[in-house]
Amino acid sequence: MHWAYRSFQGPLEHRHFETFETPQLPYDLNPDRLALSFHTDRDGNVASLSAQFEPLVADIVFQRAPGGDCTDPAFRAACAGRWQHGATTHVITLQDDGELTLKSDLQPLYHLRPYQGSIFSIVELEGFRLEFRRGATGAVDELVFHQPNGTFVAERIEAEPAMA
Repeated sequence: MHWAYRSFQGPLEHRHFETFETPQLPYDLNPDRLALSFHTDRDGNVASLSAQFEPLVADIVFQRAPGGDCTDPAFRAACAGRWQHGATTHVITLQDDGELTLKSDLQPLYHLRPYQGSIFSIVELEGFRLEFRRGATGAVDELVFHQPNGTFVAERIEAEPAMA
């Protein structure tokens, strides 16, 4: 592995578990033996990175930023609509502020936060995520619920207007 931060860069050496360190490079401005620790979420995805840049200061934590389709306004608009799983209808709505919400039958309104790729986290439910999948035509036609008790697929039944 290799790291780069501002003007610092170099190879990383494995220290233990999820911690790596920068090498000792005499006559170079890089921090010697700086430990970089990766922190994963319950699904094994890297959620943050921490490093103690100053000896008398707590680690600085870098949170992973969302990336991929979930950050694209056009993709979010394409996700809006009505979805069916069994007897339950799920309504995904694009709000005026560009955020998505989920309203399922007999459930409260949930807010969706971009996670990565085409996946959104449900803000109010720890460990619950929604994934929007494109079909052969490129249209978003499948909604996958990733929950602690299983994975469930809902099919699109109709598109909704983009804004609520």
